[in-house]
Amino acid sequence: MKGKILGSRYKVIEYIAKGGFGKTYLAEDTQLPGKNKCVVKQLYPSGEDSKVLAVARRLFYTEASTLHILGHHEQIPKLLAYFEEEEKFYLVQQYIKGQTLAQKLTNAQAWTETQVIKLLKDGLNVLQFIHSQGVIHRDVKPDNLIRRDSDNKLVLVDFGTVKEVLHGQANANQLTVAVGTQGYMPIEQARGKPLPASDLYALGAIGIQALTGIVPIDLEDDQEGELIWESLANVSPKLAQVLTQMTRYQPDERYQSATEVLQALDTLYDVEVENQSIGVNKNINWETSEAVNPPNIIASPVVEKFQPFSNAINLNTDENIGQNTGYNAVALNNKLTPIKVNPVFTQGQFKSQLNVNKPQYKNISSLEIASLAIALITLIIGGIYILLQQPNAVQKESPANSNGPSLSTPRMNQREGFRKSL
Repeated sequence: MKGKILGSRYKVIEYIAKGGFGKTYLAEDTQLPGKNKCVVKQLYPSGEDSKVLAVARRLFYTEASTLHILGHHEQIPKLLAYFEEEEKFYLVQQYIKGQTLAQKLTNAQAWTETQVIKLLKDGLNVLQFIHSQGVIHRDVKPDNLIRRDSDNKLVLVDFGTVKEVLHGQANANQLTVAVGTQGYMPIEQARGKPLPASDLYALGAIGIQALTGIVPIDLEDDQEGELIWESLANVSPKLAQVLTQMTRYQPDERYQSATEVLQALDTLYDVEVENQSIGVNKNINWETSEAVNPPNIIASPVVEKFQPFSNAINLNTDENIGQNTGYNAVALNNKLTPIKVNPVFTQGQFKSQLNVNKPQYKNISSLEIASLAIALITLIIGGIYILLQQPNAVQKESPANSNGPSLSTPRMNQREGFRKSL
């Protein structure tokens, strides 16, 4: 088959896989300048009877029409062409470059809750779309989910087993066969009666496999058919509840739509926040509004309580600034609403926050120092002058010819002599 030209256009490069309804090849479009790669899926009926062939042809073109509609979603490969050749039917679809989830889950290493929630949301966005188009995939499994290299989004492939929901037809169940993969296929699908909740079961089983590192077929179940897995994973009760309801044994006990699951996931908070740091340097230029080097800014996990904005900065130390960042409360419509405090400040805000407890010093000029010195010297000289004038005042108050005792003392005479000498 390698090198064969199909539909006078698509040259087979290599064989990819084989399923119950056909084979899949990697090919190139010889009629395009860049010879773009594409995926060619060869479908063939199970019998050679003319009536069987006619029914197969009708179903093939119906399926091709359905895939053409589904291909408008960004996470579903586009249908490029479909044709019949030598009583075999071919679908040509967009080639998705990336790795399948099966490749990413082979090491049996448990994923974090954040990774699993992203996986679920990606997959649910696709299922929400195809279910709205009246289509059930019936084979959601790690091999059919590709993590696209260009944007890291999940792409759902292999729609060869899609079943279009036939509303209002009594014999619709007679046209359905059991298609799927063990471990990801719920009980009603094994009985040939798939529902949209069947695809939700499969995606939930993939989420459990990512958390536990165990293939779903290897998990035990209880007497009621429910999977036993929570004790094997490090998982929060909220996420465990969502996955458990996605994989209930009875389909009516599961979520009935992808929208319901997405709403349930929106109530969850990220339980794992990766701390990011920007560099550590304590040198702050106090004379300007900018830091010489930004301090260590650390994102803290989300907390479910209110903290004052001042807690965002440790005023007693310049280490780990922003470490205690929590929530601030703002009034919206007379209600307190939590908003997350952003630990990154503008230059002006950064200075104003750090200057709260910083002592303020005033620069003293040389002129002020000289003035103080002159005042001090004047004060000293004035004090000496007043001290020297005191003996003269005493002598003037004493009568010149008084017979009373002399007021002169040796100490006063000494001062008088000192004054005369001056």
